[in-house]
Amino acid sequence: MILLLGGTREARNLAQHMAEAGVRFLVGDLALPSGGPSVDGPAGEPQVEQSAIHMSDAMQTRIIPDSEALLELFDGSDGGADITAVIDAGPAFDSRTAPCVALCQSLNLPYLRYERAGLRSQPGDAWHHVKGLESLVDLIPVGARVLCEVGPVAAQIETLLQGRCVTIVPAISSAQIVPTGTDTPDWIVVLRATAQRHCLDTARHTSLQVAMLSAPVDGTVERREHLLDALEWAEAQAMASGEVI
Repeated sequence: MILLLGGTREARNLAQHMAEAGVRFLVGDLALPSGGPSVDGPAGEPQVEQSAIHMSDAMQTRIIPDSEALLELFDGSDGGADITAVIDAGPAFDSRTAPCVALCQSLNLPYLRYERAGLRSQPGDAWHHVKGLESLVDLIPVGARVLCEVGPVAAQIETLLQGRCVTIVPAISSAQIVPTGTDTPDWIVVLRATAQRHCLDTARHTSLQVAMLSAPVDGTVERREHLLDALEWAEAQAMASGEVI
């Protein structure tokens, strides 16, 4: 059975298509379907209830909020599941990603990282691509005014960037980064997979520096950025293991 690590809009869309295709899989979600805001939307959109995904005999669901629960699933201490492949569609900097990659490598299981296609830079963009949060300390100078969105790594960013003025907002808007005197930010920190084009356009027009965070996944792992490509991969793995109904 394919394990689909969820918690993003991309995971929900892929789950819908996998269920319709008759691929047997288990959705490992971050939280209860009715609980709290999703971590994946730039505006913190409410999490779509699991009932919005077409339920079928092909699909199971389980709450896998962290790496400990993930390990319990693989070692069978929570009831177990016969995992034959993993599609990681969790949010960027998901604590489950690194242990999942390690588990798949140790067990010789196929692993796919599926995330939204990143935006392409345009002439004049002052983007700085960052692989790990710790790199922000060397990149952003002390005293700088920094704007970032609420999300899975916002608290870590605020802790790391001591000596900078960090403002965390529900969603970065173009109005917030237009020069307004002493409140004008020097930097914005955005996730590559969820950055909004209109905000990046405003940043370019105002010569604002952008720290573009990418999920720190080993460059050797297989990736897909488009839904149909990820679905094709899932169907191929399901066919190989006989997990299609």
